[in-house]
Amino acid sequence: MAKIAVHLITGFLGSGKTSLIKEYLQNNQSQDTALIINEIGEISLDERVLQHYSSERILKLSSGCVCCNKRLDLIESLKNILNEYELRGQKPKRIIIESTGLANPAPILWTLMNDIFLSNHFFVKSVVTCIDSINALSHLENEEAIAQIIASDLIIICKSDIKKPSSELIQKLKSINLSLEIKDKAELDFQNIFDINHRFLTNEIPTNKHEQSFDTISLSFDNPLEWNAFGVWLSMLLHKWGKKILRVKGVLDINENFLIAINGVGHIIHSPTHIPKDRQGSSLVFITRGFESKQILDSLNGFKRLLEINMS
Repeated sequence: MAKIAVHLITGFLGSGKTSLIKEYLQNNQSQDTALIINEIGEISLDERVLQHYSSERILKLSSGCVCCNKRLDLIESLKNILNEYELRGQKPKRIIIESTGLANPAPILWTLMNDIFLSNHFFVKSVVTCIDSINALSHLENEEAIAQIIASDLIIICKSDIKKPSSELIQKLKSINLSLEIKDKAELDFQNIFDINHRFLTNEIPTNKHEQSFDTISLSFDNPLEWNAFGVWLSMLLHKWGKKILRVKGVLDINENFLIAINGVGHIIHSPTHIPKDRQGSSLVFITRGFESKQILDSLNGFKRLLEINMS
């Protein structure tokens, strides 16, 4: 029986991984593509967004980084995918794993290639890393971003419609991994995005330690949010603490028949998008560095009466 191709999508915080997968699913039939989503924090926002573009059930790995402590969970998820398709008399053509923005790909690859069961059923077809053309050079100051590029076969430069990638960025990427293929997302052929073969091999058990004091803050709101007040609060928060708030993402209920998905990196908030309303309530996740969660909570409490729409 032919082995199933596994594609690992990685990239530093806010680099465009979920948007890339969403556009791939929009341009291809999703029945033969299984998704495994790994997120930091208690709230699975990427799953909530992507479920509207995939006809398959999305498996999620949460409560930590798959690179550090979830390898057994990854093995179990891949076995579950095989069982679910077999019960339907089907077989997936490919599996896409979206790692967290802080993941070193090496432990994931080691697990796939060195677990006896997995190596008999799956093979690593490609490691694709998203690079944010706006913040890439500052991202490359982080060891996690360097590790992702070292393990990559293909770099996809995202957000080039906002800022064209500089020659300095291209040279920096090539200096880290000379064998890289680099493509601009704006010029991608989504039908053939994964037609590249993996070249990174490892037989050594990898270690991965986050030494830069990353933290996550997860917030939930039962009542709908007042959109204008929320925008003022978030803008003020990022204006003051943007250097320490690496990433913010959320799915917001503003008392309409749709939800608003927001994404931000540092001081920058990208244009919000509308997604179908699957349920009531809002969720927010902040990924921070050297920042106490109390500062966000204190700020939130000051605005809470303005933020939540009174449903009584």
